[in-house]
Amino acid sequence: MGTTRTATHGVPTPSPADATGAWRGRGASWSAGGWSRRLSAVVWQGAWAVLLIAVGTRGRAAAEGIPDSSWPASWFNPPQTASALHLTQFRQAPLLAARVAAGELPPLAGRLPDDPWVVEPAEGIGTYGGVLRVFHRDAPVVTGLENPLGMDPAVHGVLPNLVADWSYNTDGRQVTLRLRRGLRWSDGHPFTAEDWVFWHQHILLNRELTPVVQPRWQGAQVMAPDSLTVVFAFPQPFPYFAQELAHHGTVYFAPAHFLSQYHPDFVDRSALVARAEAEGFISWMAYFNAVRGESMADPAGTPTTNAFVLVRKSPTLQVYERNPYYPKVDPAGQQLPYIDQIQCLVVMNPEVVTAKTSTGQVGFSANGLNTADIPLFKHGEASGGFTTRIWNRLHGVDVVIQPNLTVEDPDKRALFRDVRFRRALSLSLDRDEMNTIIYFGQASPRQTTVIPSSAFYRAEFASAWVQHDAAEAGRLLDSLGLADRNADGVRELPDGRPLSLSLEWVDLETPKGITLELATSYWRAAGLDVRLKQVDGSLQATRAQANLIEMTIWHADRTSDILFPMEPFWFVPMHRGWEECHWTLWTDYYLTGGQRGEAPSPAGARLLAAWEEMTTSMDARRRLELGREILQSQADSLWTIGTLGLAPQPVVVSRALHNVPERGWWGWDNRWTLPYHPETWYLDTRPEGP
Repeated sequence: MGTTRTATHGVPTPSPADATGAWRGRGASWSAGGWSRRLSAVVWQGAWAVLLIAVGTRGRAAAEGIPDSSWPASWFNPPQTASALHLTQFRQAPLLAARVAAGELPPLAGRLPDDPWVVEPAEGIGTYGGVLRVFHRDAPVVTGLENPLGMDPAVHGVLPNLVADWSYNTDGRQVTLRLRRGLRWSDGHPFTAEDWVFWHQHILLNRELTPVVQPRWQGAQVMAPDSLTVVFAFPQPFPYFAQELAHHGTVYFAPAHFLSQYHPDFVDRSALVARAEAEGFISWMAYFNAVRGESMADPAGTPTTNAFVLVRKSPTLQVYERNPYYPKVDPAGQQLPYIDQIQCLVVMNPEVVTAKTSTGQVGFSANGLNTADIPLFKHGEASGGFTTRIWNRLHGVDVVIQPNLTVEDPDKRALFRDVRFRRALSLSLDRDEMNTIIYFGQASPRQTTVIPSSAFYRAEFASAWVQHDAAEAGRLLDSLGLADRNADGVRELPDGRPLSLSLEWVDLETPKGITLELATSYWRAAGLDVRLKQVDGSLQATRAQANLIEMTIWHADRTSDILFPMEPFWFVPMHRGWEECHWTLWTDYYLTGGQRGEAPSPAGARLLAAWEEMTTSMDARRRLELGREILQSQADSLWTIGTLGLAPQPVVVSRALHNVPERGWWGWDNRWTLPYHPETWYLDTRPEGP
């Protein structure tokens, strides 16, 4: 794979001197917004820091996408099996060999599947041993999630994994999965089709565990013709079920042999309730979910298919050890994973995480790290024994601005629904300046849309209304009758009443605070009074779902081919959550079949109709056409307003940790590292020379 999925939007790359000057200027200009300390922390290294960033990102300030050549070509294709590669001899970690010798485990041949599949490491064959220390927030990133299907590193295609192959029937209502022969749970029990049936019959269809079943699953069936075959039958065609299995796949099966001990369909209900109460749970359901979710005080015993098993935890530490039944091997026939143990330090304070990361106190750190702290990490590399990789965040945009089209206030509702106002908000933003100030010039100014590797992507979707044109923004606001009638610098409504807008936001994951400080300054220059109100996540959820928020923001993930088709949160009024509020009443109307909320506008109804057809059509060309229609509607109507995306994400890696790719996408859509095979990462445990 040597192709490159890139598109350039013409944002100039600043020279180190120019960028440094911009940083110094902004450090003074924006101190009133509360960001002077953050900006000063970046400015202090001057041209040296900017030069390191430019080198670290290979000068890609304006390029969208990552070359496919950044990863092994085999990662884009179904994994080969050992027999196909003529591998007949297999080896295991010394710690597992010792357990075999002690009679604690069966020999390796009894733990591997009938025909293990082979994973090519990013750099080369690894060695066994070592303890990897990370922060608990990176536990899902490094412990090797095993979904039924995998995905390629460009977050575009779906590949076999635990499921060897799959097929749809003619009308797309039935999907047949064929499991690999000889798979086992981490406790050695066979992994079979019955584990999928157990999930459906005893979890999904149990009204105590699942009070509300999503429409897609109402009337669905899951059958097991034999131990290696799972058949899903849906009321409607489900062409994107493979993508569901690649991302959310562990939801659809559960260790029946283990969880049946905690389910009233298999044990006496009264005895189970008594056990739950003795463990401190209010119901057997809470007890069941705690066991399944490994949230018990003692998590040992809950089987998994992942590369690492959670064996113990405390308020300050979570400890994972390798799964002795893990089914994959490397090209030399060594059973994966390589690392003996992963210790996850529970640190809740983000500033402490940053400080400890910058001094090399963990072997891998990425989740929650800020772009603005890249110079700090660069500065600490030599003494900390690590390198700072620059990946790209897997967000269509880092901050997506959401005026609420169904807000209760009739004047603001009319204003938000007028595309001229939304375009004025977008044209007011100086994204080039924001790019320099926030991202070292390394992000892409873009509208809310999918990432470049998506089949639905078109460059014009990303470039729509992203130019900075204060004059045109002013003209659009004038045409709406919004004028500064009392010469106080703030526009009033056409009838002369004050216009003040409230934007509520939660500070999480992307540089939202400084983005909003800059955005509101641009809007103030346009005569719009937009007031910021930072809230916590629980309050945001309550207010968003009650339709009480006028404007909010989030980061626009779900913009890859894995999640966009089934979860187009920013583009279609099909979901209500705490992270969005731009058409709450339309969403309520759709989800309740008209029992609540408000009927969408004709344009909103067309989006829903297009999406429903896209997710049920078995015609791939028609699905592509409908998806692009949805994205074209966003580009034309600006249902949400994008800022900058595909931004630099620091990934701090110890020099002793190998096989972590130099480049990658970082985000929810690909579960952060799922396509980059963390089971192949290894530690160089050789002692250093004199």
